[in-house]
Amino acid sequence: MYFAQSGMPEFTKGKLCKLLFLSDKLHLVRYGRPITGDSYAAMEHGPIPSCVLDILDAIEGGTTRTDEAVELAAALNLDRRFQYPRLTAAQRPSVKNLSESDMEVLNEIIREFGMRSFTQLRHLTHDMPAYEKVWEDPDRCGGSVRMRFEDFFDEDEAALAGVLEEMIENCKLREAFPDPAWL
Repeated sequence: MYFAQSGMPEFTKGKLCKLLFLSDKLHLVRYGRPITGDSYAAMEHGPIPSCVLDILDAIEGGTTRTDEAVELAAALNLDRRFQYPRLTAAQRPSVKNLSESDMEVLNEIIREFGMRSFTQLRHLTHDMPAYEKVWEDPDRCGGSVRMRFEDFFDEDEAALAGVLEEMIENCKLREAFPDPAWL
């Protein structure tokens, strides 16, 4: 895990979820795609990457049954001496699946937000329009609501002109041609 090797203080699954959200959001508004490909849910403590949280919960609970959970569990050390277990890298993370723009954004997020506490990151993400919009929906039910990537662009000065439109167009193309013959 790339973030775990950076030496951030108080690196917990909560902090990881916030940093992944910030990374995916920034990469999406700049380049038209998130880094992780995970979907995000708005929960009480802010936006969370749904699949990543499931994997981290499995690791924390000792129930790693999927290949992803087993692989991530091997890459992380879990320090249970704290109320919220802390994560560190057990090995150097593989960056072979990360693009140059992925690395650029991850490093920028580490520099800008890595020293902040979970509480500070929670407040930051709670104030973002994409998170606030979910709670404004009168038909919302339950404690977890899927967030829309289109909303990540709201009031974001990092959003580049045309990226939202390109993302929507690419999504429609993938829906229209789920298994393109030319690939």
